[in-house]
Amino acid sequence: MKEFLSNSYLISVVIPIYNAEKFLKKSIESVLNQTYQDIELILINDGSIDNSEAICNYYAFADKRIKIISQKNSGPAASRNVGVRNATGDFVFFLDADDFIDKKTFEVLIAEYNKYQPDLIMSNFCKLENSGKIIYQKITFTPDGEPFTDKIKILLKNDIADYVKHFLKHSSNHLISYCWARLYK
Repeated sequence: MKEFLSNSYLISVVIPIYNAEKFLKKSIESVLNQTYQDIELILINDGSIDNSEAICNYYAFADKRIKIISQKNSGPAASRNVGVRNATGDFVFFLDADDFIDKKTFEVLIAEYNKYQPDLIMSNFCKLENSGKIIYQKITFTPDGEPFTDKIKILLKNDIADYVKHFLKHSSNHLISYCWARLYK
């Protein structure tokens, strides 16, 4: 990895995919159409039996920033781990195949990184439900307060320990446990 002194970093975006043909184009395009273009998109085809792999191949043919890894169905956590092992970026960002991001997501996250140099940045997200409904979820973390009330949250190493403690005390709030909507150094 390069020294964290420049303003341009490679973001490795990892998307685990299982039978996601209905949503996959929107998800992939939301990454490729970012205003911040220094990305690699790692698509993990987790044993899909629909047209997901063909969709991945179509986009990979058109954009050299895309890597496709196909594997036997192992679940999203195993797929994300494969993505991380194959990532070459300075940062990792997870996205699910049925989710999408705003076109300025990475621009905003990198700007926040340049200001604070944190280990983890959490951001708001939109989720496209299987029903087609779009959920706009505000997210943040405060150790003793209500989560999900701000646009972005910067977490340094000590903050991450508080974040985990808060989650363990309030585990019913499963949104805190999502791995996506975060930029990991």
